[in-house]
Amino acid sequence: MRPFALLALVTAALASAAASATPAPALAPSADGQELLDAASGHAWARCVEGMQWDGRGCLGRPALFTHAEALAMARARSQAQGRTWRVPRVQELRQFGERLARAPQPAALAPAAPAGWYWTSTVRIDSEAVNPYAYGNVQRGSTGARSDRLVLQTGWAVDPRSGEARGDLPRRERLPLRLLRVE
Repeated sequence: MRPFALLALVTAALASAAASATPAPALAPSADGQELLDAASGHAWARCVEGMQWDGRGCLGRPALFTHAEALAMARARSQAQGRTWRVPRVQELRQFGERLARAPQPAALAPAAPAGWYWTSTVRIDSEAVNPYAYGNVQRGSTGARSDRLVLQTGWAVDPRSGEARGDLPRRERLPLRLLRVE
């Protein structure tokens, strides 16, 4: 048998095997239904946004809105209450959650009654700017490097999980919904 024919035969067999294998769902409910387990990342997401509770069929209650500081405090409080580490997700994690949820067969059944719009993340905002080594203020501070990084404390990053859009200019006093994440 010629090498190219053998390669084509092996490729066809692998493609057939891959097509027949059913991939595991990206997000699956936990045994008690309170969490969505992400097999690809090893994360467990709260099935309902904070302020709502899973009753076995859906999320009941009203979504709570938090400032950035309140969101971080809520994650700490939930961790202490449950004895498991919960945290506010980072930008990329919340984007991936939104993508995986959108690819699920029934996204509304997995995460029901989730409000649309922006959700808080724990990603910090850092502004980076070029440093003029000849400016008197920079010389006085000892800034001689090519760039200067500055942590921005007044604004934070938020993500719209449905669109995947992220923005880092939201005032931290803004009140947004929150979906917590637990790393397995």
